Amino acid sequence: MKSKPVVIVPTHLARPTPVEIVSLRQCGKILGQRDIVIVAPSSLDLGAYREFLPGASEMRVEPHWMSSIQAYNRMMISPVIVSQLEGYTHMLLHEPDAIVFRDELDYWCRQTQDYIGAVWFEGFADATPDAPVIGVGNSGFSLHRLDALRRLVTSRQRWYPYRQAAKDLVRGLQGNGNRMRLGLKALGQAGQLRGAWQLYEGHCDAFWSNLVPQLDAEFKIARVEDAVRFSWEVRPARCLQMTGGKLPFGIHAWAKYDLEFLVPYLVDAGVDCGGIQNS
Repeated sequence: MKSKPVVIVPTHLARPTPVEIVSLRQCGKILGQRDIVIVAPSSLDLGAYREFLPGASEMRVEPHWMSSIQAYNRMMISPVIVSQLEGYTHMLLHEPDAIVFRDELDYWCRQTQDYIGAVWFEGFADATPDAPVIGVGNSGFSLHRLDALRRLVTSRQRWYPYRQAAKDLVRGLQGNGNRMRLGLKALGQAGQLRGAWQLYEGHCDAFWSNLVPQLDAEFKIARVEDAVRFSWEVRPARCLQMTGGKLPFGIHAWAKYDLEFLVPYLVDAGVDCGGIQNS
C-alpha cells in the first residue's frame, strides 16, 4: 500500500519564537507541498503561523492538553490526535523547534519501523562527547506508523501491573490517600494502554520507545544506525561522525545543543538562520 504521511506541528504559543520562525520557514520550504496540520488549543489565533505554513490545516484540541509539558505528553499517548488522522499511514511529528533539511518522508515511510526518533546518549541533555548510545526515541522530530498507534491507543493490554496496583492499595489502606486513588484508578481502564494517558507521568517518547516494546513484540523501534540518519538532538558533532559527515532528515532542538558547531552546516544546507546566534 502506498504511504500517505501527514506532518503534525503542535504549538501552544500565539507567536513563534525567533528560533521557531527559522524552523517553520524551513518546514514550509521543504515540506510545504505535504499535508501539514497545526495542532493548537481551540482558542489560539494561528495567524502568525500562516506566514510560514500557508497551506496547513488546523486541528484544535481542548486547551488543557497543551497547558503543561506533562499534559502535552499525555496527549501524545492518547487517541486525541491519532483519532483525527484517518486516511493517513504515517505521522511526522515536527515540533516547532525542529528543523528539516530534505524531503525524505517517502523514503522513511517505506521502512519497516513503527517509531523512529533521534538517538539517546547516556546522560541525555548532559551527555558527554563520548557517552554511549542507550536507545532511540526522541519525539521532537519523529515518525510514527499510524496503524500501530491506533492499535495501541485502543488496546486493553495492561501497562500498569496488577501487582503494582495491589501495592498501591495496601499503601492506601495504611493511610496514603494518594496511593489509594492511584491503585483504584490503575485497576480500571487507566491501567490499560488505551487509558495510559490518565496515569502515565513520563515523557511520551519514553512511553513509545521504552515501555511499549516491552509489552508488544510486534512494535518495531528503528535501529540506531537508521535513527541517526533520520534525526539528531544532543551531541550533533558526535552524530555527524556517526553518519559519515551527512546531515540527517531533521534535527530536534537544533538551536539548543552546540549551535556554534551546527550553523555552518545549516547555512551550507540552505537554511535561512535569520541572525540566530549561539547563546
